[in-house]
Amino acid sequence: MLSIYSVRFDKTSEFGHEHLAVRLDFHQDEWNDRHKNDGFVLLVAHPDLPHSAHELVAIYRAKDAVEKDFQTIKTDFKLRPVCHHTAPKVRAHVSLCMLALLLERTLERRLREASAPMTAPAVFEELAGVHLNMIGLGPDEAVTYVPAEPSLAQRDLLTRLRLAHLVDHEHIASGITPRPVW
Repeated sequence: MLSIYSVRFDKTSEFGHEHLAVRLDFHQDEWNDRHKNDGFVLLVAHPDLPHSAHELVAIYRAKDAVEKDFQTIKTDFKLRPVCHHTAPKVRAHVSLCMLALLLERTLERRLREASAPMTAPAVFEELAGVHLNMIGLGPDEAVTYVPAEPSLAQRDLLTRLRLAHLVDHEHIASGITPRPVW
């Protein structure tokens, strides 16, 4: 910044008192010269790398996605503060955050493939009312699991994401072993 501004101290007199005044002179030419390459990045790679320039740029840009993912884990998934006191609980907490991120990224990929103009959080909000209900008719009766009936919009969204089986009664019944009711 010192090359963009000149700093001067001038003695001034006001109301019979002398004091110093700081003067900053802005150099527009220096400013323009320093900012003529803004927005350009030079990537230097080893000549023996087998990647093309396009692939190297994609790899470089992918690092931003990783950094954003860690930011997402820290903020949206509330990785911090970790209020656990044992190493296994901390590992479990971090593992669950990573699984949540994997779920979100997988969902975003499927949204792109389906050309669905939604974000993963919007999908979670849309599907929030779809629950798996446990139904038991009496103390000696077997328990069964039934999904809540999705709306047409929810069913369409699940179909586009290739997840319609998650609300299919037969699929759920075949995959869950009812637990005994105490």
